[in-house]
Amino acid sequence: MMYQDPQRWSYTFQTYSCVSRMRIQLQAPPAHLLNAKESPVQVYERSVYSDRYIFALNMFELGCINTTEWATYQDWHSLMVEQFGHRVELEGIIYLRASPKMCMERLKSRGRPEEEGVKLDYLETLHRQHEKWLVEKSTEIHFEKLKKIPVLQLDASVAFNSDPKVQNLFVAKVKDFFKTL
Repeated sequence: MMYQDPQRWSYTFQTYSCVSRMRIQLQAPPAHLLNAKESPVQVYERSVYSDRYIFALNMFELGCINTTEWATYQDWHSLMVEQFGHRVELEGIIYLRASPKMCMERLKSRGRPEEEGVKLDYLETLHRQHEKWLVEKSTEIHFEKLKKIPVLQLDASVAFNSDPKVQNLFVAKVKDFFKTL
């Protein structure tokens, strides 16, 4: 619905997305991991922070979320992070960096019906938001700790899906990254 009528559904979708991510991030690790010798590592596709600083911000800047909705979103997001921040803190970010055209090719190859309305220019704006936040560090961040989070950039333009050498390289880089956290 958001892709079909972004003016109507962006705020609703971004609110739902963020609350869903918050719910997931607040879940405790499975009990069997809590008894492990090492601390469990939890990896999320996205976080409550990418919701705010990439996706919701993007929809606001595109004019799909109005100023009142944006102020409301930021207010409840800040409250949630202040209340639950110790449980949703990030220790690191892994940025799978690929061109918008590559992302569009992958999106089309997945063939998900709900993604049929996604346009390349939308992916380009999301790419710019990721670059501003994770590479240039120019996004205005409202949480001091988040400004210091290390970012591992992986070149996701390569065929990591089907190339075992690239997969092994990525795994090695991620393992090394985890060791530094």
